Amino acid sequence: MLSNYFAGEKFEHLQYENRRSTKNAKVMYDVIWELAIGGIDSSIQGNGGEECMNYLPSWQRFLESIVFIPLSFWAAYMSIPLDCSFTLPVKNVSRYVILTVYSLIFGAELAYKMISKTGIFLLNPCHVTTTMQLMLLTMEGTSKKACFLFRLMLYFMPGAWFALAFPILNTRNLPGEVFIYYAQHIAILVVPVYLMYIQGAFEPEKAYDFGWTVFGISLFSLYHFVILQVGAMITRVNLNNIMCPAVSDPFQSRAYRIIAVGHQCILIPILSKTYSAMSLAAVDFYKTVYEMPSVPSSRKLCEMNDENTICLKPAKLKL
Repeated sequence: MLSNYFAGEKFEHLQYENRRSTKNAKVMYDVIWELAIGGIDSSIQGNGGEECMNYLPSWQRFLESIVFIPLSFWAAYMSIPLDCSFTLPVKNVSRYVILTVYSLIFGAELAYKMISKTGIFLLNPCHVTTTMQLMLLTMEGTSKKACFLFRLMLYFMPGAWFALAFPILNTRNLPGEVFIYYAQHIAILVVPVYLMYIQGAFEPEKAYDFGWTVFGISLFSLYHFVILQVGAMITRVNLNNIMCPAVSDPFQSRAYRIIAVGHQCILIPILSKTYSAMSLAAVDFYKTVYEMPSVPSSRKLCEMNDENTICLKPAKLKL
């Protein structure tokens, strides 16, 4: 009887702990959900809501998905293996100033998202690109993983050009929020130039290598049609305009997603390749002008007397 009593007590205690854990998990889920979408105003055009969700009929979204998702998987598979070789040695320069400033900018953006309870928008590609770049600033310049991430990032980065050309500011109402928007997107375009200056793994692929181009665009497309589209359908939020066009979209129509896939397949390679070429040219120009190898002075080019270590005469340079 006593053993049954203790067994019953233990069972009741376990039930209590399970109920307590479930309640705590539910509270945590509610807090995260509130921070993610609690402040999203569906009445703002292009922000989400039922009108945005119904902009395209379900059959059209399904048809576009079953075309673009398998096509992107196939293209990514066909682009493998990818060349991760690099030739230049890593420069021993400090990255901490750039990393600190960039972290402060992104930290401010995170704070704005938490204050406004719109954290779900952190899934947008520009925030993913910022995360990639912050990781790259902490990685060794001799790593193949750094090379892979850097070259992939170059095909997520052109979104910053579109964000600056067609800014979406109707949801940014907090003081300084618009400034952080521009600061972050400008930083996205500046940081890769600094990484190329460091050299090593932070070297773009060759101009004629389009394997990375196909791979990067394929993953970019999959990110939209798999992750962002599913997330948008669950939360009823228009993540990176996957469910309805932005207010600044010049191609607003039912075919806007097809048009977007088409023009991004053209513009992303052009922007990425051109950006890489111009950045490398700028880095080379800077090295030529400001990092000219110093000519050794005559005091250094001398032979030393072993007895009193006095410089006696200039040494002959061997060419």
